[in-house]
Parts: sequence; structure tokens; C-alpha cells
Amino acid sequence: MPDNSRWRDFVGSVSLANLMFLKLWLKLLPYLPGGNYLAPYSPFNSYLGVMLNVLIWGTFFFGLVRLGRKRERLFPWVALCLFLLVGIAAIYGAGMSVISFTRFIFLFGEKNAVLVEIACWTVAVGAILLFIAQRERVGRLYRVIPLLVAPFLLVTFGRATAALFGMEPAAQFHPHRVERPAPPNALARRVVWVIFDETDYRLCFGERPAGLSLPAFDTFAESSLQATRAYSPSDATQVSLPALLTGIPLKTTEAAGARRLDLVRADTGARVDFSAQENIFDAIRQRHGSSALFGWYHPYARVIRSADLCRDYPRYNFWTSDRLFDVMWHQSLEVWDMRFLPFSNTMLGNNQIGIVTAMQADVLDAVRNRDFGFLFLHYSVPHSPNVYDRRTGRFGFNRNKREGYFDNVILADRLFGELRREMERQGTWDDALVIVSSDHHWRTNTYDGKIDFEHVPFLAKFPGQRHPVVYDSRFNTVLTKGLILATVDGKVRSAEEATVWLDRATRENHLLQGIFSKNQPDAD
Repeated sequence: MPDNSRWRDFVGSVSLANLMFLKLWLKLLPYLPGGNYLAPYSPFNSYLGVMLNVLIWGTFFFGLVRLGRKRERLFPWVALCLFLLVGIAAIYGAGMSVISFTRFIFLFGEKNAVLVEIACWTVAVGAILLFIAQRERVGRLYRVIPLLVAPFLLVTFGRATAALFGMEPAAQFHPHRVERPAPPNALARRVVWVIFDETDYRLCFGERPAGLSLPAFDTFAESSLQATRAYSPSDATQVSLPALLTGIPLKTTEAAGARRLDLVRADTGARVDFSAQENIFDAIRQRHGSSALFGWYHPYARVIRSADLCRDYPRYNFWTSDRLFDVMWHQSLEVWDMRFLPFSNTMLGNNQIGIVTAMQADVLDAVRNRDFGFLFLHYSVPHSPNVYDRRTGRFGFNRNKREGYFDNVILADRLFGELRREMERQGTWDDALVIVSSDHHWRTNTYDGKIDFEHVPFLAKFPGQRHPVVYDSRFNTVLTKGLILATVDGKVRSAEEATVWLDRATRENHLLQGIFSKNQPDAD
């Protein structure tokens, strides 16, 4: 009879490797043709890369198994190591797919999350010790267990292969930077609109913890309109930003492709294409002004067609690229991206640092060397992951669950201070309308657990303003687009006139009386 042990070992080894990449399979499958709106590049290489990774790692496992077969005393240790390696990666990957790092803290709270984390690793260490003690039995089970998970190999490879034939063309995922010849700026007033993602009004302004110093924001507030009861169009970035840019109150949004995000209007319930709606950049162009957009999360360069300069900085979900080798390398790293371990690095943190540093360099260069009448900035901080250390003033993944958010807030303050100083050097600060706000509150409050979904910061410095104006009426920041255009058109000339305009606009639109909030954090 032919010896089928080699084939059994090979199939079993590839099946174990397939299970090791469970974290990625749970992200990639099932493939949703319209769900690629946030993908920075075509996911074609992601599906192809994970299959190649499984085969490569499976071949490596097969070599170890065959080596162990030749030495009887060695094989139980080989089987033990493979089971532990694959088991930890699979269980961790499944857990991270169900509950992200942000949601882990959000659902359990800071103290309970630490206890749960300790309990999980205690169980893991206990299981490892048990496996070591029973390694002979583990070695015997190796003939059976890998083959039991072999059907999963058919499911993943079958669905991934089908996905390869149903994807949008790679060109649909480009560009990430668009630059058109900008007309001479004809706006009478320069405008800078800044969104710092997930900035909490209560903890940053209303009830700031003692010792939290935000000099740039505080100096700015001393000569600005300060709204104490502003709230955002939604608590989700995917909803708030389109609502802010179009001025349309929205119920929700749904991804419909690499270049399409469907907006569901709050008034009629109609579903409309984000890129087809008039946005603030269209309005600025109609007024013969030049504009620039720098922002993270949304693929702005694919959907905003009227900004003269548009640069987006893709968020990290699963690594994808036009270069297959890069995809395969980062997929292998992601399998072991153990961000719950105190000594581990995190790809999320590295991605956040890259976004912040690249975007700030581009923003300062645009302020220094270009004459844009309207500048829109959507920064990724203080949204998680926390990547700044206030004590050292340096970037790095910050694991302080209680105070780490405030380090990101201090980073946001630093970025805003750099922006102001550069505008002052260029002589464009004093005569500009500068607005600072956020797309939603801090939804995963691990500081004191109080989720303030009814407020976001809103500060607006009008040209020549020298004193603060406090605005205590409640309003939805979806009105920001209209306020900017009223200022550009000369209908609003001061902070005092802005309060009158906001009162009237709120009264005239009954849809702005509600709170559009689900109080759910983005997955990190």
C-alpha cells in the first residue's frame, strides 16, 4: 500500500497554517463587493497574499513535521510547538475580530479590562504548562487534529478565489493625492476649518482635569466664539464628515464601493451619492476661491472633486498595497501584532504616527508655500490609538489606558500651535476665519467613564477678533458649512453676528433639534 503519511502531514500542516491566519480571514471574509470604501488600495493582493502566506507557512510547518518524524523523541516537541503557535494566534485573532482594543476597554472599563486581561493570560500560561506535561499525547493527536480543520482550508481558499474575480479594478482605489492648477484666490476672507477627531468637549474644555495644559487651544479661545452646547451630526466619522462637508443632516451612511459612499438623508430618507452632492469645496469654487483638503479616514481624493489640492491619509484596517510582497510581509506581522502585551509594538500605532507626521508636514508646507483661500484639515488625533508621550514630547505607542487619551489631546494642541505659528509667520492668521471642532465626542472614555455624547468643541475666531464671545445656545455643527459661506459672503462679519445667524439657522431647521448619536466606538 502506498504511504500517504507525507500527504497527510502536508495537508495537516497547511491546515494549521490556515488556522494561524484566522485573524486575517475573519477580516477578509466574506468579501462584500461594495464594502471597499475605506480600503486604501485594491484588496486583490490581500486575498492573494494571505493564500500564499498560508502555503509558505504550511510548507515550513511540513518541513518541521517531517524532521520530527525522523526523530521519535523530537516529534512530540514539534507537535507541541505547532499547536501552541497556531492556537495562540488563532484564539487571539478571533478575539481581536470580535472585540478590538478600543472596544475591550469601552465594554469592560479600565479596571475590569485589566482583570480580564490578567485572567486570559493566566489561563493561557496554564494551558501551555498542561500541554508541555502532556506532550506525548499531543504528539499522538497531531495525526488527527490538523485534518479535522482541513475543511476550513477549502472554505477560505474557495471564497478568497471567488473574491479575486469579483473585485473592482485597482484604478478605482486611486488617487490619494489630487492637485489641480489653483486659480488666484479671490475670497475676501481666508478660512481654515480644523477637525480634531474625537475631541471631547467636557474633558478638554468644560471639566478639564487638573494639570492638563493646552496652551494653543486656550490662547485661541481667548479671542474666539466659544460654543458651550454644540453637538455633532453623528458619533461616527463615516457619517459626521460627509454631513459637515455637505451641510446635510444624515441618518447614516453605507459604503457602496471604492468611490461611492451612500448618504441617507435625515429629512427624506433618500439615498444619495456623497461625491455627487454639493460640498463646501464646490461652494468655494463658485466664489472663485482656491481650496485644499488634508484628512485621514475618508478616501477624500477619490470622492471630493472640487478641491484644488486634496490629500488623504488612509486609516489602517487590514494592510493592503499595490505591492504583493509588502502585503505578505505585513500580513505575517499582523498575525503577531499582540497589542495587549505590555512589551509589544502595534501596527495601529505606527500607522497613526505616520498619518500625523506626514499630514502635518503637508499642511505646514501648504500654508508656507501656497495661497489657498479655504483650508480644511481633518486630523486623526486625539482618536485612538494613543501615540504621544507628554513627558518626553516623543511619538510612541502609549499604553496608559487612563491618561493616554490626554497625551493625544496634547499632541492635537501641539499640532494646532504649529499651524497658528506658521500662519502668523506668513501674515495670514489675523484676517482669517479659523474654526476648530470635532466630528464626535470621546466614545471610549477610560478616564472617568462618563460618555458626553451631547457636546463637541466648537471655537471660531473671526477676522480681527480680539476678545472671547461665549455662545450658550444648543446647535448642531452641521451648520458650520453655512456659517462659513455666510462669513465669506460678508453676511456674518463678527462673532456676535455669528451667534444671531446660528440662532436663526437652528430655528429654521427642525431636524437640527435632535441628537444623532449611537455612542459606539470605531473599531481600531
